[in-house]
Amino acid sequence: MATEKQKRFAKLIANGCDKEGKPITATDAYEEAGYKALSQNAQGVEACRLITNDTVSRLIEEERVVIKKFEKKVQKKKEILALSDTQRVLDKLRTWIDGDIEASTSQLRSAELLARVSGMLRTDISIENKERSSSEIEGLLNSKLAALSAMVDDDMVSIDSEDEESSIKSQKDSVH
Repeated sequence: MATEKQKRFAKLIANGCDKEGKPITATDAYEEAGYKALSQNAQGVEACRLITNDTVSRLIEEERVVIKKFEKKVQKKKEILALSDTQRVLDKLRTWIDGDIEASTSQLRSAELLARVSGMLRTDISIENKERSSSEIEGLLNSKLAALSAMVDDDMVSIDSEDEESSIKSQKDSVH
């Protein structure tokens, strides 16, 4: 049976940090767990002995397992929160359709409500019909053509400069 001090020590060692989140050494954990304040060297020796104690080492491993489970839950929750409501509904529906999980009526109703709220079941379609005059369309086309022309001109200039550089280089090579 482990003592309260051993349990606190094991938690501190397994966590690897103190209450404030700062990294903690075995000696610091020994003192923070409530063991008598000895000289620094003696505390270090006693902390090492405590870590190798069968009961304490088992407690440390158990605490690490608990920490890993907790971290996995936190990670899973982060992943779920990162998904949009639409994606969550689709993922659930896929698992129900594939037969991986049996869905209850309340789960199906909840999925339907979430789908409605997130806009997945929208039936209204709005089409914007923006009327433009022929002069507006001509102006847009001319500006797009000018932009394309400028891009082509820039490409041609870079191709021409590369050709000039290669011809100058070949002339220098032939002279030498």
